[in-house]
Amino acid sequence: MLPGCSCGGRAGPRAVLLPLDAYGHGLLRAVPAEGCRARGPGKRRGWSFVQERMSYDTFFTMKRLIERSRSVGEVLRWVTQNPGKVSASHYPIALHKLGQLLQQQQGPAALSGESRGPGAVLEQPEFQTLCQAIISGCPKFDNFSIVNCLYAAAALGLPGESPLVRVLEEESRSRLGRFNQKDVSMVFSSVMRLHPSSPHPLVESCLSSLERHLEKERHPQTLFLLLSYYRLRAQALQGHPASDQQLINNRKILRLVRHTLGQVSAMREHELALLDEMLALCAQEANNKALEAIFSSQLFYENRQERFIRSMAEWLPRKAENLTPYTMALIAKYVARHRLREPRLLDTIASFLLKRGEQLDSKVIQKLVFPFSRMNYRPSNHGELFPKLEAILEQKAGSSPLATVNILMSMFQLSHFPQAVLHQVFSPAFITNVMSSPYALIVRRYLSLLDAAVELEFRDYSGPRLDPRYRVLMFEHALTADEANRKYSYKGLVAEALRQLVGEECYRQDEVLPPGYCTDFLLWINRSGTVLPLSRVPAASKAPPAPAAASPAAVSLRSSVLALTSDLQDFAPFAPETPGSPPAPRENNLAGRFLPTLCPAPGGPCYQPPADYYCGLSKESSLESQGSSTLSSPSECLSAPPAGTPDCSPRGSAALFQFPIGKILEEEAAAACPPREHGCFQGEQAPEEAEGRSPPPAEDACPPPSPCRPSPTRGPGEGPPAAEEIQRVVLSVNDKWHYCQNSDILVGSRAMRDRHLRLLGYCLVQLPYTELEKVSGIEEAKHYLRQKLRELRF
Repeated sequence: MLPGCSCGGRAGPRAVLLPLDAYGHGLLRAVPAEGCRARGPGKRRGWSFVQERMSYDTFFTMKRLIERSRSVGEVLRWVTQNPGKVSASHYPIALHKLGQLLQQQQGPAALSGESRGPGAVLEQPEFQTLCQAIISGCPKFDNFSIVNCLYAAAALGLPGESPLVRVLEEESRSRLGRFNQKDVSMVFSSVMRLHPSSPHPLVESCLSSLERHLEKERHPQTLFLLLSYYRLRAQALQGHPASDQQLINNRKILRLVRHTLGQVSAMREHELALLDEMLALCAQEANNKALEAIFSSQLFYENRQERFIRSMAEWLPRKAENLTPYTMALIAKYVARHRLREPRLLDTIASFLLKRGEQLDSKVIQKLVFPFSRMNYRPSNHGELFPKLEAILEQKAGSSPLATVNILMSMFQLSHFPQAVLHQVFSPAFITNVMSSPYALIVRRYLSLLDAAVELEFRDYSGPRLDPRYRVLMFEHALTADEANRKYSYKGLVAEALRQLVGEECYRQDEVLPPGYCTDFLLWINRSGTVLPLSRVPAASKAPPAPAAASPAAVSLRSSVLALTSDLQDFAPFAPETPGSPPAPRENNLAGRFLPTLCPAPGGPCYQPPADYYCGLSKESSLESQGSSTLSSPSECLSAPPAGTPDCSPRGSAALFQFPIGKILEEEAAAACPPREHGCFQGEQAPEEAEGRSPPPAEDACPPPSPCRPSPTRGPGEGPPAAEEIQRVVLSVNDKWHYCQNSDILVGSRAMRDRHLRLLGYCLVQLPYTELEKVSGIEEAKHYLRQKLRELRF
């Protein structure tokens, strides 16, 4: 036994911590391991604890016995049968242990139909003895024992009208002036739980103390109970006309919300909902400093507060003039991250940008413009805003090249093409400045995509273009957002259904097409509706040779197509080499190996860039960060397929399922369907007829005529063959994060990708998540895809 004395003294550095409660409040203070030692000789040494002389071993032995009890009856017996060994600090420990045991017994009791709640405990004589002991000794308890007994009684679920609760509340009210901040917080929490529906005098007394020292409050439970109290007060004042009381209440809520966002690191769903409601209620009283503090909070930034943003769209136009560019940039960043398409809020940002654009830095303008392209929204004042942005970019293009190309990309996604700025960013001086900067690769990626967009959508442009030496792919893999949310995507379901429907060799997954767009699924379908294998395809029927006297326009078009196909061969979506043909240098004899038809569908859109377009493009790794770009950055977590994997297998299929669903589905499909040849889906026939009539692949099959790769079987002097007309089909799985929040509008980067793929001659089949979430199981998914493919008309 460690000796001690009852005289005053300073505790040693070592302490034994008693158990904490489940809500973050300490149940008991730290008890010093070495008691207050006597400094002078002749003084008696003994263990003193809370105004009662008790040995160290006696106190902690009883404490351990209570904490290790396994039943309610055992706890009550230890406390009631040993009155001489129970101190005031043992009572809150016993009440807290009773609450834990009752909570553990709720599950089994609910299944067996027994009632083991607080009502059953109140009826036991031992519990009545315990309550009577607390009531009789309450005036002699110290402050901390009073507070902990009240808190434990509230956690136990005792009714507010019970004698024990009334005595503890009365004692707390008489000592409230002597309580510290933590004690007041615990009393407030206890009374709020004991009297949730009726006002209590002790609540107002605690509230005034907490409001005076709010910045010292650290307990999340108390903060959210305060928010709940203010919500009840706001609801009571809601039916009355605007008054000073409402204004004062809203300002108190705003102060509390700011403090909560600064102190709390994590929230549960109902707490987030409460915070959103309180923000919507009070934020109209916020000034620039308060809004900056709210939007700078990491907890707020990571969680979507739709109700607050909707209310903010109503009052922000009146306060926009008093906000700093930094605060407005924080608002724009938050709205863009969570894809909140609020037209009034976006128009407010556009008006702010129109008024102050000349005074802003390019990096701030980039952050303010990004929400428009992200939400695919043209502001109502775009007729004035876009020319103003062009004039600003002409002056500040060289100061921040990365911000300049980001702003240009946002404007391109909204189908606005500033010609004067393009002259500047494609100029040799701008390129030389970029190549010597640390973010040269990022800017090159953007400039390459801008150059492709100019060729596809801005045919009237006449000016400098990006040098072919600097052209690179924008993305090489799936986007970061798609990779991060892969387990929530419907691509796994579509991939398995497509594999069973047409076969692995008849589609490609996550294929990157020039100028760097990652497609979900790529198929080749001929005019009869047959899905062709990508590795082997029957030889195309030979057409009669072209007439000798061709028109100059046809000759020019053919030469342009020939040059383009030769330049795009490095970006072929499928590049199986013919066996037996040694690889030759790409520089030799490429002129005659080409695909004569870039428009698989007659009358479809043709893409015929000049001969120098995409010449010598190269793939390089990206150093771009997702937070600073208009488009999502490429993901680095996608690795290349193993060397032994067939080229026609779907990429990334191993990561689609974390359980052996593929094998189960294969066994079910094998039991339900007879064996058949893959790659013979007929768009206009029944599946059984299509499977029966499809001929086996020819032995002399050659690689399919690719829109991006020339045929390797022709010489330089031969004329173009009349290849089978093939439609390149892209199945686009549009998951929830590809749309604006609560909207059917695609985000700007996705919409521009779809536009460019259509202009390149691809046929897009949209698979929105609103339709896929109604599909249940592989069979329904196969039926859904079959219907989508049958709807194609070539």
